[in-house]
Amino acid sequence: MNCILHFFYLVLLCLCWTPLSPAHESLPYEIKDFSSCLMCHEGIEKLDANHAFSCDQCHILPENRHKPLANHDLIVRFPAAPSYAKIFCGPCHQNEISRLYNSLHYTLAGIINQTRYLWGAQKEPDSQYSASGYGDLKGLPPDPSVVQTPADLVDDLLRRRCITCHPGKKPPQERGLYRGLGCAACHILYENDGVYRGRDQAMKGRKGYPKVHKFCNPIPVRQCLHCHNGSRVGADYTGLFEHDYHQSYRYPISRGMLPERIYLMDHHRLKPDFHYEKGLLCVDCHEKGDVMGRGEVNRCQQEAVRIRCQHCHEPYNNNIDESGKGQSHPCIEDGLFRSRQGRLHMLPIQDKSVKAHSIPQMKNVHCIGCHSAWSFSDYGPSLLRDDRRDLSQWAPWRLQSNSTINDLFDEQGRFLGPVSGPGPWFLGWRFRRWEFLTLGKDSKGRIVPFRPRYQFLISFIDKNGRVILDSVIPQRGDRSGQGWAYMPFYPHTVQKRGRPCEACHGQPLAAGQGIWKGQGQDLLLTRPSPPVYPSLKLLSESEKTKLLQKTPIYRKWRFRTLWQDFND
Repeated sequence: MNCILHFFYLVLLCLCWTPLSPAHESLPYEIKDFSSCLMCHEGIEKLDANHAFSCDQCHILPENRHKPLANHDLIVRFPAAPSYAKIFCGPCHQNEISRLYNSLHYTLAGIINQTRYLWGAQKEPDSQYSASGYGDLKGLPPDPSVVQTPADLVDDLLRRRCITCHPGKKPPQERGLYRGLGCAACHILYENDGVYRGRDQAMKGRKGYPKVHKFCNPIPVRQCLHCHNGSRVGADYTGLFEHDYHQSYRYPISRGMLPERIYLMDHHRLKPDFHYEKGLLCVDCHEKGDVMGRGEVNRCQQEAVRIRCQHCHEPYNNNIDESGKGQSHPCIEDGLFRSRQGRLHMLPIQDKSVKAHSIPQMKNVHCIGCHSAWSFSDYGPSLLRDDRRDLSQWAPWRLQSNSTINDLFDEQGRFLGPVSGPGPWFLGWRFRRWEFLTLGKDSKGRIVPFRPRYQFLISFIDKNGRVILDSVIPQRGDRSGQGWAYMPFYPHTVQKRGRPCEACHGQPLAAGQGIWKGQGQDLLLTRPSPPVYPSLKLLSESEKTKLLQKTPIYRKWRFRTLWQDFND
């Protein structure tokens, strides 16, 4: 009899320790008082002192709180997701939510509207559509039933390939990509392996959950990298550069094993940003307004981000007027910088005695123009949607930092299909580099690195194997030319010492004349196309000439900098 009772108690205990199961699964008993959740979730952490609410305040909709809870279908697992944030977070954080819904971080309006314009789907690149449809912008329109031009495919590309990292979309359950939804995408910390490590005995060791049930403060870099990986700002801060996609570019087998991937990719390890090496977090520079928005709709990163190098390294410059408040970074105390982690850092002020800083012609060169060590330069992206049922021929290209493609194959590359519905988007590059920089002018007239952000070649194969589009170059929505564009880029690869003058002066690529004078297809990709917005400029012919000819003024100043280096 005792054995039977012990077995019964063991079964009941296991049932209690099965949290957040699929909808409609029965609970061991009806929950009428939500404090009884803690009978199973004993030890679960409070979010913080300001959010020490009962469970139902965040996980049960108000209209359901009077109902006895007999199964899991009433539990809201992600209360900060876009469809719930106003209900659960809004009563206290309405202003923050309103600003967030219009922020570039949330709308992804830059990549969406620039791409739609370059593919001919809208006449102007200004912000009209967003990834979520919340806020002041519209959601992406439905896909047309007949595909004839790149414009007919662009929204499907954006929806299923480009904006999978949107805070409102559930992320792939892969190493480095675990995160919450909505506000929790940033404010609730997930480990790279997605395993819960808190005190809740019902959740301990489970995968796909936060590290602990608490708000994280400050937000660590690895949390930002759950979205900001790949060839964009964030990965470069830590020195990551993706390998090419073909399986032959994977690291060699070591001890009988391929290396463990993160973000569904292998990576080159390049020089990280100087600030990262000193232990600074993304949020040490990028404050609330930069990340969560300020209420207005922005078109691109330059409009949304207001922090400038001068706010810390030239804090007493009276010309600084973009921070929104004050003349310097608010974390500066008596010439020291206090990080979010409470550490004090010596604050190097721009040294006017350095000859390069005193050259009059350098006043319009952005700090990044000299102090970035490298940049992402991905030339000639070929995008192909393949609707055929059998995609086994794509096995060598299955590593594309894309979970949809990754899930079509096993670890040995065997196809697990057939595919149903629209096929995935495959991506390939003509070539990828990091050491060369092309220069242009941003909307404030500053010389900054430009990158080949958009050089599309678009193909489409229908389910019957017919090639509808074959490496088509799209046309801009206003019919002003082909849908290729170079755009400003502010690499987060800052080094204390700037690159040598010869990295730009005398370099055809920096001047916008390409890597060589030949006419091959790859060489043509290194010659910049006009940016999307009229306020952004490629270098003029006179500026190119000055950069290439090494004028007497250049030689004079170059000799002075070399002499200073020699004496130092």
